Amino acid sequence: MPRFACFAVLPTACLVIAAWLTTAPAHGADLPVLHYVAGRFPPYTQEDANSIAIGPTAALVAELARRLGRPAPLLVQPFARALATAEHEPNTLIALIARTPEREESFHWVCPVLDYDVLMFRRRERSLVVASTIADLKQWRIAGVNRDVKTEYLLRQGIPVEIMADEDEATRLLLFGRVDAMPGHPATVRMRLREQDQREDALVPMLALPELTSKLYLAFGRSTAPEVVAMVAQACAAMIASGEVAQLLQPVMQN
Repeated sequence: MPRFACFAVLPTACLVIAAWLTTAPAHGADLPVLHYVAGRFPPYTQEDANSIAIGPTAALVAELARRLGRPAPLLVQPFARALATAEHEPNTLIALIARTPEREESFHWVCPVLDYDVLMFRRRERSLVVASTIADLKQWRIAGVNRDVKTEYLLRQGIPVEIMADEDEATRLLLFGRVDAMPGHPATVRMRLREQDQREDALVPMLALPELTSKLYLAFGRSTAPEVVAMVAQACAAMIASGEVAQLLQPVMQN
């Protein structure tokens, strides 16, 4: 039979095969089993009542894993634990972490996927809690999360920070007046307020931290082989180029 006879005899079948080849997972046979972790980061990374990861981050990881042919559930952990897990366990991809000088040598930085900005927040009625500069924060009680990029930045600036297990705890303490301010990503703060049955303006911005404006990344710890990193980075780059990453990471805010 001639080399291209299938197009004459079975055109539909050939089109199906071509479509499959176009969308088939890239290099799946060459990859080890992959694991996926993330810190809780509403409205992007959340869990349902059964501790199943939901939200834009879960959708992004699921699609990336499908392309790679290495599906596995996204495990949502306290941020410091997720960071340590990815750093020390090979072939474990962590989603949505900031790339900082302190972390640079501990991770392979796969691809940037989300714009990230940070403000300092206070309670709406606490109008006397003000700050025009970073140094002004020294007079206030500041809450922060262990190993979080925002906490690390404030500590480098000489700002005392009361360390919390997670931002849920920090938000509660701020709402109850146990601390005066906390750093946060605006969309995340609004979602945490909704989850705690608070009005969205219960916490308001008091100071921008433009030095923390950055991208959040997907990353592997250094114990993951470079060829694995390269394959995942290639798949992620294709998703960025197609606009799929931006589409998947649009947070859905419920009214």
